[in-house]
Amino acid sequence: MEMMRAVDYAFTYRGKESPALRDVRFSASDGEVILVAGDSGSGKSTFLKSLNGLIPEIAEGRLDGSRLLKGEDMDKMPIYEISRSVGSVFQNPRSQFFTLHATSELVFAMENYGLSRQEMESRIGKLKAALPIAPLLDREIAQLSSGERQLLALASAMTLLPDVLLLDEPSANLDYSNAMRLKEIMRTLKGQGKTILVADHRFFYLNGLVDRVFLIEDGTLRVFESEESFRASGYNTRSFDLFGMDVPFHLHQPRGDPVICVDGISKWDALQDVSLSLYGREIAAIVGVNGAGKTTLARLLTRALKPDRGCIHGEGLPFCVMQDADFQLFGTCVESELDIGHKGLAQEKKQGALEQLGLWGLRDTHPFDLSGGEKQRLQIAVAALSDAKLVIFDEPTSGLDAKSMERVVREVEKLAREKAVLVISHDYEFIRRVADRVLYLKDGRLQQDFMLGPETVGVLNQIFVDMEAGSG
Repeated sequence: MEMMRAVDYAFTYRGKESPALRDVRFSASDGEVILVAGDSGSGKSTFLKSLNGLIPEIAEGRLDGSRLLKGEDMDKMPIYEISRSVGSVFQNPRSQFFTLHATSELVFAMENYGLSRQEMESRIGKLKAALPIAPLLDREIAQLSSGERQLLALASAMTLLPDVLLLDEPSANLDYSNAMRLKEIMRTLKGQGKTILVADHRFFYLNGLVDRVFLIEDGTLRVFESEESFRASGYNTRSFDLFGMDVPFHLHQPRGDPVICVDGISKWDALQDVSLSLYGREIAAIVGVNGAGKTTLARLLTRALKPDRGCIHGEGLPFCVMQDADFQLFGTCVESELDIGHKGLAQEKKQGALEQLGLWGLRDTHPFDLSGGEKQRLQIAVAALSDAKLVIFDEPTSGLDAKSMERVVREVEKLAREKAVLVISHDYEFIRRVADRVLYLKDGRLQQDFMLGPETVGVLNQIFVDMEAGSG
């Protein structure tokens, strides 16, 4: 059965001259998994918003052509009717939550549609069997990790039993284990006849699952009738086969002096008796499943938290590039962002830092008007100008395409010429390209600490395999 169709569809945002999407033609049937690929800014999110009713209900602009949902004209359907058939998981799950409590969030949509308490309990019970959400229930959303919020958003989207699921970067905040679990969930939903359109930059968990690929380039859509034909197209993608990648290892430079030493720290149940040292001119990567204690460790290193036991020694405070850059942007323009904490900074230094990251032309732009990648690069510029001897990146490649990831690799390498760098990441491809050293956190403890190279890549691979098996 045909679930969705677009005929000569185009959309132009209000106040813009050029269309964000144009001449879009496609159909999607029940039981299909369709990968929506394309570089950052190509129009993938706009495409998904056009299919769930947010365009033009929320995002205003000019529509041309037509969109059909189960044969009905979507322009004549109210959004509450569309949402019964189309469920969405946004790239930033915080933007789709309506409550502060995980269980309340799961029942929110069902309450709005007047489902009985018995039916709501039945659906939540089935979701608990399909998704690893039991540990999330009865918790405050603010206390959940980014990956746990992503799982909650997926579960919330499934409560109304939609025929179509639209997933925007669903793996961005998931560890390897949960990404592979998401694959099995999608396989089950596919078997139930659900239509799934998933926009993502990480492809490994979709290997062998995709029926077709929609490639969006500069607002136009190109359809590949199979995963194989897309792979043969030459488009610069992330890898479908992680462990089969032929990637040169990072060239180790001589390790500098220790810049921070952690001695037997413990915090809540998240970390237990962790000891390590971080060195100048070294890039260390922390890996582990969602909830293993990675972000808690970063917050301890930045002194945002105090350890319950143990101590941390080091000069000055580290600079942390957070996963959500909006939380640490305070300037009125890009250039003024560099002045915060750097009084009297020479103009040539600011210009040099921004030019190096391709931001000088945006120097008068408000930081909140930047794209996600541009905000991240602005934070890298701030980090490069800081006096901090340690720079911490929390999921720096979340939601980045292959080219953007490679740019982040280059910038992290530049920082490591003078500073110590600690990267928190679930991104195997990024770790392989950039890391000198790997720190594996499991159950709140530092299980392994090794230099990454040809002789130890098998150790890294086994860690990811263990995480997939649920033992991470």
